[in-house]
Amino acid sequence: MAWGCALCLALAGGALLALLVQLLRWLRADGDLTLLWAERWGKKPEHELRGKVVWVTGASSGIGEELSYQLAKLGALLAISARREDELQRVKKKCLQISSLSENDILVLRLDLTNRSSHEAATNSVLKHFGKIDILVNNGGRSQRSLFVDTNLDVYSAIIELNYLGTISLTKYVLNHMIQRKKGKIVTVSSVMGIMGAPLATGYCASKHALQGFFNSLRTELTDYPEISVIQICPGPVQSQIIQNVFTENLAK
Repeated sequence: MAWGCALCLALAGGALLALLVQLLRWLRADGDLTLLWAERWGKKPEHELRGKVVWVTGASSGIGEELSYQLAKLGALLAISARREDELQRVKKKCLQISSLSENDILVLRLDLTNRSSHEAATNSVLKHFGKIDILVNNGGRSQRSLFVDTNLDVYSAIIELNYLGTISLTKYVLNHMIQRKKGKIVTVSSVMGIMGAPLATGYCASKHALQGFFNSLRTELTDYPEISVIQICPGPVQSQIIQNVFTENLAK
């Protein structure tokens, strides 16, 4: 009888443990295991980011906006870029309200990623203000919602120009600085659509696949610079205003 009770308790305990494991997996289903490990046992971000110069593109809304707030709380010095300078000023104002940063700790820099001829001057502006760039966060870009058969090819050119060519153009100028310093981090916000396909987003998926291929290849070219990290982040669906500014069938829309 005692043996039978012990067996029942063991089975019940095993079932409960299995249930808890599945619940944990469900709660953290989109988590990267290395990040989950670092979250628990790694260095704390407030120790690593305080005083670092972080340049965030696409900082006027969505992921870039929220990232700017979190970086400000952690004491990072910020260069925030996007096309809409008024929105950047709004983001800067909130960053100052929620952190101990001062006015000079946040540089607002209007930047159009499709205007590649402006990228060198923009990089020099950040370097003139802060003297260095520790981390570049390539976050700027637009999504797409249209069927391929209905979409003008000019839309695909525009998507590639913004999401891909604009991103690698800015990276080129910042990377030159990081190579001189022999350290830095290039973080690119890609997407799960950069590693899979999805309907109504053929151009967007193509641009994100291009980023994945480019930065995976770039990483192999920087083996002589072990202190320069090339990192891609592939978020899934995010609650933001990105859907309100997507590419559709025609550029005029």
